[in-house]
Amino acid sequence: MSPSPARIVARTDRLTLRELSLDDVDSMFEVLGDAIAMEHYPAPKTRVETWAWIEWARDSYERNGFGLWAVERSADGAFLGDCGPMLQPVENELVPEIGYHIIRREWGHGYATEASTACRDLVLGRLGFPRVVSIVAPENLASRRVAEKVHETMREFVWEKSGRAMCLFESRRMMPA
Repeated sequence: MSPSPARIVARTDRLTLRELSLDDVDSMFEVLGDAIAMEHYPAPKTRVETWAWIEWARDSYERNGFGLWAVERSADGAFLGDCGPMLQPVENELVPEIGYHIIRREWGHGYATEASTACRDLVLGRLGFPRVVSIVAPENLASRRVAEKVHETMREFVWEKSGRAMCLFESRRMMPA
């Protein structure tokens, strides 16, 4: 019996977002194990840590109905990375935070922006949250450019999870007049 296909969460003009599976460890390790791609993390992840990363996302699917999703190019099915909301502490509240990690050879094609925009719309629409954020290190200029395109506002704050000043990008659901 073959494994069931991963559940597709969203599609954009060029991308398919689907649930991550443990079959994605090698592909995801290409991103999370890359020292340059992970420059703004404490360290690149090992293969075991990449497996745990996918388990963390899968656990979030079960608990919250969402999590980091695989990003694939629809035209050829190429694995590009991950993107999606995970609940993160923001000023004493758990808020869906959109994170994204794209394989370095695919940088510069707008995939992170396209996937993040789809996630923002899904969180504020179908999932019904009143707000969604992205938390970015101030020196991470590439991720800041993505978040500036996706979100409405940005301010600096001290993130309780790390204890350091970060950029908090935020979008809110439009309330009916």
